[in-house]
Amino acid sequence: MRHPVEEWFDETWARARLVQVLAGGEQTVPLDARPELGRVESAGGLAELRALSTRGDITDDVCRCLGSLTLALRDAEGLLLARASLHGGDALLWDGGRRCGNLELGDPLGLALLLARHGEVRTLAHFSTRFALALGLREGRPQFRQAGHGPHGAGLLESRGVPRVLRPELAGVSGHDCARLPEAGVERLRSLLAGWEPYEHRRAVALLAWLGRLPETMEAEFGEGVLVRTLLRGLDPVAAACDTSLPVDAQVALGLLRWAGAADEADAVDGMMLADLVEPALRRVWPAGGRFG
Repeated sequence: MRHPVEEWFDETWARARLVQVLAGGEQTVPLDARPELGRVESAGGLAELRALSTRGDITDDVCRCLGSLTLALRDAEGLLLARASLHGGDALLWDGGRRCGNLELGDPLGLALLLARHGEVRTLAHFSTRFALALGLREGRPQFRQAGHGPHGAGLLESRGVPRVLRPELAGVSGHDCARLPEAGVERLRSLLAGWEPYEHRRAVALLAWLGRLPETMEAEFGEGVLVRTLLRGLDPVAAACDTSLPVDAQVALGLLRWAGAADEADAVDGMMLADLVEPALRRVWPAGGRFG
């Protein structure tokens, strides 16, 4: 027997001609006053979004957080048909819970990839933590690489794929202090990198691989990861990853997600290209239709 909300889905989606992806979840800010992060209006895109946003397990629980973004379904005249707020990347709450509780999505990665292809990349980028943990990049003690040549020191530079030309400079700098290098120190590293690899795209891919080998969470977010993202400024990581003759591996894919998650809002990230690049690596961990473990 079908759940009543499934019949409502049929009726509502049959009339939908546009889905806006809007900032904020269950906040009181009117939908018309919110920034538009993306939109889906092609027939194929709407059909895919319908499948991804209505399939899963219907629960009686209603998430108490406000959610991260809202899908606003509109008809041909622009009238609002329904809204759904995204919670934790894994669940949608339709019409504030008036229709049912949380819908635990059957393919949350599929939804994140689709949203990225239509302009909203943050949902996909936020899955970088889960991807890192799935790859075994979980931090231990100490949380940051230490300065010097001890077991938690300079030897980690090689295993993390730090470009060889930078290792002597960074051997005496802890991971924690890498995030606090003065501008002159960062520029010296940038100059060494340019001399080591003049081609910008290859240089960017090397940096992405380094970023994608850092343990979660402190080193990636607040240690060496800060330095790598600084060194990536002025480069085009997405175009660089497209330019490589090899498929994007898990480390470069994770580096791309981490970079995109921290990119300034003013930086335009090509969501379509980003999703195409990282999808194969992500799908090896979470096949289509699979949920995050």
